[in-house]
Amino acid sequence: MALRLLLPLLLLAATLLIAQAQGIGSPASDCCLKHSRKAIPSNWVKSYRLQGPESGCMLRAVVLTTKKNKKICASPADPAIQQLMQNLDKGKKDKKKGQSPRTGGRPKRQKQQRV
Repeated sequence: MALRLLLPLLLLAATLLIAQAQGIGSPASDCCLKHSRKAIPSNWVKSYRLQGPESGCMLRAVVLTTKKNKKICASPADPAIQQLMQNLDKGKKDKKKGQSPRTGGRPKRQKQQRV
């Protein structure tokens, strides 16, 4: 009699544990739930990724990663965020080409040849 009561409870507990364990590693567990309304300085941001239904999240957002590895959720419709994404993409293209953009400072010194 006790086995009849215990078996369904054990099956229920096992089912709940399995369902909970499957949710831990899913990409949807790291979704933005709202957009930040604060202005984000562009020199804080090192990268971004897009979030939406295709990644298992309900809210469309741009997830910005700061240089201190903090995540900030922003609206993809915000013009400032769109400009920030374009600047980050441009920076990636420059690095892939092997160009390091020199801004200001002294020009490179050339070696003199001896005659």
